[in-house]
Amino acid sequence: MLEQSPPLGLFISGKAASTAWVNGRLIGSNGRPGAGRRSETPGRMDAVIPIPSGLLHAGANEIALQLSGVSGFLRLDSPMQALMIGTYTDPTDLILRAYWPSLGTFGIFLLGALYFGVGTFRGGDRAGAALLCLISLFAAGQLLAEASRGLLAYRYPFHDLRLVLIVLCSLGFGLCLTAHVIRRFQPRRPWLSFAVVVLVTVAGVVLTASYDGKALLAMLCPVLSCALGTACWSWKHKPGAAVYCVALVVFGALSLFLGGKFLDVAFFYLVAALLLFLFAQQAAVLAREQKLGIALASHARQLEAALDQARTPKQLPSQTIRIVDTGRIELVSTDQITHCSGAGDYVELAFADGSKRLHNGSLNEMERELPSAFLRVHRSHIVNTAFVESLRRESSGVGQLRISTGAVVPVSRRIMPMVRRTIGSD
Repeated sequence: MLEQSPPLGLFISGKAASTAWVNGRLIGSNGRPGAGRRSETPGRMDAVIPIPSGLLHAGANEIALQLSGVSGFLRLDSPMQALMIGTYTDPTDLILRAYWPSLGTFGIFLLGALYFGVGTFRGGDRAGAALLCLISLFAAGQLLAEASRGLLAYRYPFHDLRLVLIVLCSLGFGLCLTAHVIRRFQPRRPWLSFAVVVLVTVAGVVLTASYDGKALLAMLCPVLSCALGTACWSWKHKPGAAVYCVALVVFGALSLFLGGKFLDVAFFYLVAALLLFLFAQQAAVLAREQKLGIALASHARQLEAALDQARTPKQLPSQTIRIVDTGRIELVSTDQITHCSGAGDYVELAFADGSKRLHNGSLNEMERELPSAFLRVHRSHIVNTAFVESLRRESSGVGQLRISTGAVVPVSRRIMPMVRRTIGSD
């Protein structure tokens, strides 16, 4: 270094104000050290102090530092991160070079937030779009907080806020991902599942000492919990669970393999890849929703005609179908079934006498087996039009069909206008 012409500098990175001497000579200060907050002027988190030419010599050299760090609100185990001599340059430029490749993913996060933000107010699956929007925003927020060290030459008290923001964004990302996965596969007790993941994650974050560890755990614990959940749902043959499980396992495994480098650069590439996967899955859901909307429109036209015919009572032809209940196969007459409702992996059949039975199968399969008098008025409900008495419209736009047994079945918002015009109900 002494033979090189560029000037040299003393680089100091840490939560401190500092004054430096080299070989007994004062070379400068970064802020002003003091015994208390009033007497201290906080220094920059990453600073360089020029070393006068000729002050360094070959062999042993002595560096003396006076340090104080009393202005922050976090107490770190390792508040000083680097002390080195090198070619004089702005330290934020060196840091930004490390973060610069990952800043390219910011566009993906921003586009995802904008696209799903619009979907939150205008789309069909508003809750799903809102969660994906929040996931994108938390990823973008964490990227900006991480890269701020290379974008701003801030004084060291801001570093505490930066660490907290990184942990909070990582936690928000993980918990929104958990909510998205739980909502996607709809377990029997979604709030209980979500509460367990929240408690375990928050406890782990609080008990972990390092803030890098807190940020990693805040993200990794929800991801691994979702991986375990999707593995169980895959074993139960939930559609799409296996693909989610593989994606989450790969994400978690790479985060553990990369270790300390994960939160600096690789995190944002992995998050971008995971978000693209989630976007693709959401697009598939929206495509299915559109297909279902077309089917429901067809059902609406059928229901419109059926309700017209229902005003003139007539005897419906009897037909029998097979239902599987607790391992037994039984034949039942369809003219006694008033409506069917989806109940997880089962279908609940309601009968004219008020009784109910469970069938081990899907609502789609049941729809194909039932005669034309049965119409699907909602993604989770099929009604026997012979038992429909009236329709009532709710302020939200959905409707409620009243069955002759007194039961009430919801009607999808998409088919409400046609049904309402047909029966002239309010």
